[in-house]
Amino acid sequence: MSETKPRYRVKAGSAPPRALVPANKRAVARYLRPDSSGILSMRRAVTRDARHDVYEAAERASALAIDFMHNSGWLAGAADQVIADTIGTELKLNARPNFRGLGYTEKQRSDWCALVETEWRRWSWNRHECDLAGKMTIPEMLDAVMRHYLGYGEGLGVLDFLPRNQRRQYGLETGTKVSLVAPHRLPRVTREFEGLEQGIYHDTRGRALQYLFKRRETGIDIDAPIRAEDVIHVMDRGDNPGSPRGISVMAPILKVIAQSDQLADATLATALMQTVFAATIKSPEASEEAFQAIQTLADTEAPAGWDEATMPWAEHVGGIAQDLIDVWGMRIGALKEKGISMSDPARINHLGPGESFEMHTASTPGSQYIPFSQNLQREMARRLGLTFESFTMDFTKATYSSVRMGIASIWPIVTRRRERIAAPFAQAIYEKWLEEAIAEGRIPFRGGLAAFTANKQRIVWAEWQGPAQPSADDYKSAMASEKRLELGTASLADESALLGRDWEETAAQIGREMAVLTKAGIPHPFGRKTGGGAGPLGAAADGNRDPAKDDA
Repeated sequence: MSETKPRYRVKAGSAPPRALVPANKRAVARYLRPDSSGILSMRRAVTRDARHDVYEAAERASALAIDFMHNSGWLAGAADQVIADTIGTELKLNARPNFRGLGYTEKQRSDWCALVETEWRRWSWNRHECDLAGKMTIPEMLDAVMRHYLGYGEGLGVLDFLPRNQRRQYGLETGTKVSLVAPHRLPRVTREFEGLEQGIYHDTRGRALQYLFKRRETGIDIDAPIRAEDVIHVMDRGDNPGSPRGISVMAPILKVIAQSDQLADATLATALMQTVFAATIKSPEASEEAFQAIQTLADTEAPAGWDEATMPWAEHVGGIAQDLIDVWGMRIGALKEKGISMSDPARINHLGPGESFEMHTASTPGSQYIPFSQNLQREMARRLGLTFESFTMDFTKATYSSVRMGIASIWPIVTRRRERIAAPFAQAIYEKWLEEAIAEGRIPFRGGLAAFTANKQRIVWAEWQGPAQPSADDYKSAMASEKRLELGTASLADESALLGRDWEETAAQIGREMAVLTKAGIPHPFGRKTGGGAGPLGAAADGNRDPAKDDA
């Protein structure tokens, strides 16, 4: 059937109505082009320097983040998980000095590194030696730095040095000391005409000169300016380029955290209310309208033919009202004497006349609560650099492949956080400690302090190893490691680093164990296995074949 073109009657010399003329919509190709809903147009946003964003929001964001970490089990546990993934029990020093041109052999270099690592570990685990207040070890400081990073977006420490006469007072051997400082002790004061920005004085090139801390003395906060070279200031400077201070890692998810708490509180309140009224008594008692009807009985006129001589109408109406009141009184009395008890197991419950007992099932939380709350938890976990399973400890829907993929996606974030935050803090302390140890002769170095100072950047180079990458299946991970080594796509150093170990220390320890076992005549388990397949050393080798199969 053919379609006919619509026709319109118009007056001669006139144009058709505008509504009848199809509008020509011009195609637009550009960013942020207008949309019919106007969602983007309602969202106001501007661009400006990151330092201004951080300056205005950091204090409030830090206060909220710390409050959530103190009062939310999810966030407190997440902070513990972040610290455990990033640091574990400690960041282990792996000294990597470059001794080229300094007259050291490879063995001498290895022995020197072993001595430095041993002495560092002994010093860093002695709270009296490393902490100015004698309260925290270096691993404990690193834990606190990570907590400060989550709450404030930065970590601060101050390096100090005690001369020999002051060391004798406390019975100390070393002079290098560290003090951990909470970031709120560095107020974000800004006076641009003085070069002071968010508590830090800068020169014309933007380099830090001095930190203006607040120190508590005799109950009063006083200014305590400290040279920049004595301050350890770690933060993710790639997060807000150009800003001298950091902002809480949780700033983008503070609203989500609050929504999650609000959802849980509202759901719990509803569930408790429904539980309180989970049992009700259904009674045939009259409604308010019935009581009003009784009150108006006295105003009702007697029907036609009523014999007032036999019984007055008013007396009759009053008797009906009194009978109803007596019935309700009997019900109330029975309820008082024989009430319902859901808490006393030995009590026999009785109901009033005409009453029935009904139980109700709570309908909260509904079917949508868990999916919605999990979506909020996923957003929080994503920002904190955790997998959903490690954040919630819910592995009900996890598989080997999903867990392995989740760890593979998150672990680069863990190592990056270690290299950006925890390791630089430890490195700054290590450099000061090593300089003092060489200057005072506890660590031998050819040429003494002068040679060390001239080559300091080459000598202090080190790697900081954290905990091993988690594995969903240790056997499969070990087989994958073995395959990488066989194919030459990884080295012993690479595979040991994944386990949080130093391959040289591991090799030395295996050598010692092999020597002891060999001397005792005990077979050692070390070394590659051969056989089990074709090849010169496999099942086809002479002496490995099954005679019965050969004869066949």
